[in-house]
Amino acid sequence: MELLITKKSEKIICAWFEDNRLIQVHIHDAISEEYNIGDIYVGKIKNVVNNINAAFVDIGSDTPCFLQTHDEVNLKREKDIVVQILRDEHKTKNKSVTTTLTLTGRYLILTTKNQISISKKITDVTKRKELKELLSENNTNIEECGFIVRTNANYSDTDAILQEKEYLVSLYKNITSKAKSAKVASRLYSAYSGYISDIRDSYTNTLNRIITDDEVIYNELCDFTKNECKDLHDKIELYTDKSYSLDSLFSLSVKLKKAIMRKTWLDSGAYVLCDVTEALTVFDVNSGKAIGKKKDREDTFFKINIEAAEEIMRLLRLRNLTGIIIIDFIDMNDEENKAELMKTLRTLAAKDPIKTTVVDMTALGLVEITRRKQLKPLHENVYVKDDELHFSHTCH
Repeated sequence: MELLITKKSEKIICAWFEDNRLIQVHIHDAISEEYNIGDIYVGKIKNVVNNINAAFVDIGSDTPCFLQTHDEVNLKREKDIVVQILRDEHKTKNKSVTTTLTLTGRYLILTTKNQISISKKITDVTKRKELKELLSENNTNIEECGFIVRTNANYSDTDAILQEKEYLVSLYKNITSKAKSAKVASRLYSAYSGYISDIRDSYTNTLNRIITDDEVIYNELCDFTKNECKDLHDKIELYTDKSYSLDSLFSLSVKLKKAIMRKTWLDSGAYVLCDVTEALTVFDVNSGKAIGKKKDREDTFFKINIEAAEEIMRLLRLRNLTGIIIIDFIDMNDEENKAELMKTLRTLAAKDPIKTTVVDMTALGLVEITRRKQLKPLHENVYVKDDELHFSHTCH
């Protein structure tokens, strides 16, 4: 897998390619915002909504942040409270914050929930047990802290994991120490910029090359990987060919325009339509030119549905579509074919870095999938006007 990082129209684009196919895109503002997801602040509770265990918290931004908690947090007006930005403003919704703090590393996430959990993508039972014992035996002496073991820990050695653990604990102690004397609206911790986080979160065993055409980004990546992701340091390349742009070399703009089109053609001649609504996203699989005069329609429909399943799961990740997803596949009569289609979807969902669950197939043959919300969907970050690619005002 290759990761392309380039700057366009005051945006930094991180694009993942696998066998020259664009499979994932993150778009970040080149100029860092004052309040970013992951930043930790001292806030003050301004208003309490008791019936939903929620409050509005002032961290110094233009609008108060929404805090909802199921923990035993004492929500009282004018009380100072340490919070972390969880989600950015979206349409009519305020920023969301949480009192459950997390500090993300390459292999571990320190959390203020006192428990140890292992990434579900680490499936080997022996490995899961080893990792849990490793963290349990080397406790932090901080009662309120626990850890989430990330997928990358599956490919790392014990020393690297323990070193990162010590670093995260030290960072947490520093934050809590500053919080004791800090004023309201003070920032206690600044999260990494988006593209640095993308490097940190990339799977060690799949990323073969990181290429950028921006010298400032290149230097920042080199500095970061030299200290925190040493295994990726030698994979960073600076593209310097001025006669042929990096965008053209990867056909990035062309592929981004295709990525947000309603209709996606499949190699078989069938096609998939994608419609996004406020409530859910709907994919409709159509046979298109794939049927012709073929006699065995059941076999043809099965092959089209499998091809469509692979493309739709790619599009979910590429377009960062989340929430409820409904897929209307071509109707099939054979129960074994239906079972094989569901198995294929679940196998593909397991490879998605974001939690994706294939729920079931309804009596009407509709497949329901849920995907956890993380960043903005691609169609909210880019759009096409006069056949040119444009970027929305803010991207996260």
